[in-house]
Amino acid sequence: MDTPRSLYASMRSILEVPILNEKFWSKVPEVQADAIMIDLEDSATPANKEVVRDRILQSLEHPEYFGGRRIIVRVNNLSTPWGGEDLRALATAPGDFLVCYPKAETAREVAEVRALLSAHGRGHGLHVMIETARAMIELREIASADGVAGLHFGYVDYAADIGSRPFADSGDELFPPANYYAQTKIAVAAAAYGLFATGGSMVPEYRNLDKVRTFVTRWAELGYTACIAVSPNHLAIINELMSPSAEEVTAARQLCEAYETATKNGEPAAVLNDKVITMPDYRVATLTLSRAGLSGSS
Repeated sequence: MDTPRSLYASMRSILEVPILNEKFWSKVPEVQADAIMIDLEDSATPANKEVVRDRILQSLEHPEYFGGRRIIVRVNNLSTPWGGEDLRALATAPGDFLVCYPKAETAREVAEVRALLSAHGRGHGLHVMIETARAMIELREIASADGVAGLHFGYVDYAADIGSRPFADSGDELFPPANYYAQTKIAVAAAAYGLFATGGSMVPEYRNLDKVRTFVTRWAELGYTACIAVSPNHLAIINELMSPSAEEVTAARQLCEAYETATKNGEPAAVLNDKVITMPDYRVATLTLSRAGLSGSS
């Protein structure tokens, strides 16, 4: 059975775009991102929340503008004056898109979000942002909640909530004592429940691409499947690091071919390079190929 992790396996990069900034919005059709996140939360001031919401609803009526990329809409939290109206408006919006929900704290809250989105008989997958200490405690229940497709580690808000530092002195990694536990736990929860998992490319010196590369590398090494870019200049780095290498693709293809041949012959496992290949190995290899934009052993 397909899981969100497999369905979104080829989504490596997500570019966050403020819809009222015409300079950035005009570049959406040409950027090298796999998905576009349009934002009602951080990039919308209290004075223009309704204007931003109207613009987003209008944009969803023209999916061709996104050039076939996946669309993610980040709403406001239900504790704000705007969160409920954001969700009610998106419940009737056209098209296929994910809803990114920030600062989720409990599975009950996620269920309320889901109910508002499904009020008109439609549902959208939820990209849930883990940004508080409470959410970290409730992570298992949130990750397994109905409708959740992906998790995101909001490391700056999380550090603020627990009273820690977000970054190490080097500026190219998270502050280890406070954040490595959370960063790893979210990756594990996403894998356990078949969800995609996203990190971010925002570092203090975000124009220093060497530091961005070091920072994004850790997300990939921990098993995160995608990364939200705060600048188009980060997309090439993210796409490279979040993609399987040529060597990994070749090995995955060979493994799939060997396993598929063995099962066609009625054998429960295969042997490749003197190693036994079983179903779990095959599943990992097919996911690698999916992340490379391939399928099966093709």
